[in-house]
Amino acid sequence: MLAKEIMTTNVVIVNEDTTIDEVSKIFVEKNISGLPVVNQYQKLVGVISEGDLVYKQKPVKPPLFINLFDGLIPIDRKEFQEDMKRIAAYKVGELMTKPPVYAYEDTPVSEIASLIIDRKINRVPIVNEVQEVVGIITRHDLVRSMVSE
Repeated sequence: MLAKEIMTTNVVIVNEDTTIDEVSKIFVEKNISGLPVVNQYQKLVGVISEGDLVYKQKPVKPPLFINLFDGLIPIDRKEFQEDMKRIAAYKVGELMTKPPVYAYEDTPVSEIASLIIDRKINRVPIVNEVQEVVGIITRHDLVRSMVSE
């Protein structure tokens, strides 16, 4: 069985400039938990999920120094700076998960199931040869395909 046989084709997508508030409303109104994100050319560039929105709420209070053998050592703040960028995000492009995990229409469903399990993700956007989103496969789609077999 191939992706094109079980994918959902009426996919809601957002662009990088969509606000976090708009995405939150889409999640609630459509009862979905994640969306493909496209750029100005309609090419897949990321995925935004409820997990990303929850991450935005994470409190961050890193120490500037750690105490090691009674001496203060400055910590590497690169990870802290990345956390702060995500927490301060206003637009989807600043918060989305990238690069996106995706598959093509002719990808076997078994490979997509492996991607979902191995990458610990809930959805895989399906793209055409020019990276435009043509569908999406979620865990629910995989379960539904097992029932219909």
